Amino acid sequence: MWEKYSPLEDKIYRVMDDEGKLIDSSYKPKLKAKEIVSAYDSMVFARLADQMAVSYQRQGRMYTYPPNFGQEAIATAAGMVLRKEDWLVIAFREMNAWLQKGAKLRDIFMYFGGYEDGALFSGAPNITPSSVPIASQLLHAVGIGYSIKLRKEKKVVIAFVGDGGTSQGDFHEALNFAAVWNVPVVFIIQNNQFAISVPVKQQTVSRNLAVKSIAYGMPGIKVDGNDLFAMYDTVSEAVAHAMAGNGPSLIEGLTFRRGAHTTSDDPSLYRTEAEEKEWAEKDPLKRLKNYLLDREMIDASKEEAQLDGYREEIEREFTAFENHPAYKLEDVFQYN
Repeated sequence: MWEKYSPLEDKIYRVMDDEGKLIDSSYKPKLKAKEIVSAYDSMVFARLADQMAVSYQRQGRMYTYPPNFGQEAIATAAGMVLRKEDWLVIAFREMNAWLQKGAKLRDIFMYFGGYEDGALFSGAPNITPSSVPIASQLLHAVGIGYSIKLRKEKKVVIAFVGDGGTSQGDFHEALNFAAVWNVPVVFIIQNNQFAISVPVKQQTVSRNLAVKSIAYGMPGIKVDGNDLFAMYDTVSEAVAHAMAGNGPSLIEGLTFRRGAHTTSDDPSLYRTEAEEKEWAEKDPLKRLKNYLLDREMIDASKEEAQLDGYREEIEREFTAFENHPAYKLEDVFQYN
């Protein structure tokens, strides 16, 4: 698959079109029917939690928050592939991967509520704190991968970065040493079109971001990041490649941040309403929902009741955060 969709030719791997129809009717999902439904449910939950988090922030009950709206398929696919013993090295816009790894929603609320211990992600082994210095987490991922190799462990590292992170020196250093050391790291670029307000075309003249893998001697591929099946297939193959001792790989997930960069941002200043409408038609939840409805795998009449249940669960998690003991001043130094 990776050879067929060479980034040198700017090809993109897709399974579903924008309406959730299979592009190749012979395609058979690697996931069982119940796994696909479960993935969709988790994406619905993550989107609702994300929307409610923005609302909590607007109410002054939480600090600056980076929305995940529109990017759920990439994080979901990675979270489905990761095992308990594998490492997840996060940026800050992969909520559903964190949840699937075992993080509690209240931890996420605590982190963006200013609590240092929210970054511990209780119950989620082998997950790093969110990284604020852009792309610095990729060097940490390479170090973890090198440790795994030295210990001869059967583990893999999945590390996230945004398209803006590919303009940082840390990105290039990480890819170079990952290849030199042949470490089991899967790099995933969430190309959501903007580094805050700077479009990709002003960051690089490369035909895509996946092609950057070629210079560092590792496989690379551009994938429709709003296509759960395409992302799952690609991440699965990349993990298998790493587990077999074949080293790192780079995946560019092409997507769109439908929300603001953070709740401190106004995207209307740098992108058009036409762009937003165009990408709304490519929405990952809409596409997967259509796929499931066409096959009568979900019942649309039960959707509102499901959402009500999710709202109650999210409210409970947020209440648990708000009832957490007051922040201790010494925690500023405790987690350095």
